[in-house]
Amino acid sequence: MTYIAITVGDGDNLSYMQTGRRQWMQERQQRCANDSSYLGCFPLLWSASPHMLQQAPTWMRWYYAQARVTQNDYFVLPPSGHLYAYPSQMPPDMQAAFVRQTEDDARLMSTNSAVAWEVALSWQGAIDGYFPRYDEGGVMQSFFAVNVPFMIPVLPFLDGEFFKVLGNHSRVVLFRPREWRGTNPKGAPPLSWAQYLTPQQMADEINGYPPGTVQQIYLTSDGGANLETIYSLVPLLEERVRMVDHEALAAMALASHAEATAAQ
Repeated sequence: MTYIAITVGDGDNLSYMQTGRRQWMQERQQRCANDSSYLGCFPLLWSASPHMLQQAPTWMRWYYAQARVTQNDYFVLPPSGHLYAYPSQMPPDMQAAFVRQTEDDARLMSTNSAVAWEVALSWQGAIDGYFPRYDEGGVMQSFFAVNVPFMIPVLPFLDGEFFKVLGNHSRVVLFRPREWRGTNPKGAPPLSWAQYLTPQQMADEINGYPPGTVQQIYLTSDGGANLETIYSLVPLLEERVRMVDHEALAAMALASHAEATAAQ
């Protein structure tokens, strides 16, 4: 099997959460009401700013109410957890506070996953020193990496890894960056063609992953993607490919890692 989770991005933007993402969620709720099968209501992740809890609690309650109806929508923290930031570049004391704040946000939002931003050349330092900090608390389980700038490859993942398991207790999973920024490449930055794919092209990529692959995809709308883009993708995936939630994705990654470690 191949396991995939798609995160609807840009949830750090409260304006988006008030307008476009609200419309997507309304459409999603209607689709699930009309068809509760896997193709009609597959698992889907939504990034959502934890600051809605204080700044717009009514909005946050509304989103969670829709998720309770569909039973297949889940929330993760947006880049990079507590704040729109690059945590590995923080001084040690500020980074430690950021970790605690992100864990507190995760508890309040009943999640254990976050989108994580770093700039292209800071990933190794983040892998070595920042992400392992979450292993001690046991609150955060997975991070979905997004590279800045997104068209530059991330060197620590060039060996074909889809994820890394970090920490002394090996319970934090960092998934390699994979952004899907829409279907329209017009006006896209140079070297970014791989982030602008049609549903068929993305399905061809996913269907071509090696058996046993566990991967995440971070979807944004700056290249024209919308909820219909995701719904057009899912029927094109082979039967061995399953959309899952964040907890199942992490569980599959940890199981794969444990098996590979035992075989060494």
